[in-house]
Amino acid sequence: MVHARSSQTADVSQVVVGAIVFALLSSVAVPPKASSQTRHFSAAAQSFQKKIDYIERNAKSNPVQRRSTQLNADEVNAWFREGGYKLPQGVQKVVFHSQPDTIVANATVDFDEVKQGKRNLNPLLSMFSGVHDVEVTATASAQNGQGHVTIQTVSIDGVSVPHLALEMFVKRYITPKYPGVGLDNTFATPDRIDTATVGHDYALLTQR
Repeated sequence: MVHARSSQTADVSQVVVGAIVFALLSSVAVPPKASSQTRHFSAAAQSFQKKIDYIERNAKSNPVQRRSTQLNADEVNAWFREGGYKLPQGVQKVVFHSQPDTIVANATVDFDEVKQGKRNLNPLLSMFSGVHDVEVTATASAQNGQGHVTIQTVSIDGVSVPHLALEMFVKRYITPKYPGVGLDNTFATPDRIDTATVGHDYALLTQR
């Protein structure tokens, strides 16, 4: 459900991770690698880190081993919870779950930190203030080395955010910091990941 070391990867991962902060994904690639040498991960987080390390090593092999790596939600969530990835400014925590082809991210977001003091008097954007629980659903997949992440719904404290307000928020506060990141994202997958399939609390990545 998430990314590796390229800037494209970081952007996409933040789209999913950051919920409303869009610029995390992380959704069909592997997140930027943590400095695991200095970390004391739980068994679940260590398992995820090892999978990231393998994907990166395999991408540099010649020839690449064509095999699939399964990333499980419990491992991903342990890795994020234990500091494997530095969350975007304003995102205090995030938990991932998934269903076939769909990723659900639940995050606690401080929108005032996200906006970094930028004010906007548009009443449509008034909901984006203070600290709130945010849920994002996104479809995610990859085929032939191309990843696709599309934000379907966003809710704040259980209240659905109108699509127009979401578009305005992203254009005003997210895209200037992360050009090319929006509600519908297509990107080249990193580390020679050819396909990615999202299932029930797992994502299956195949390299070639």
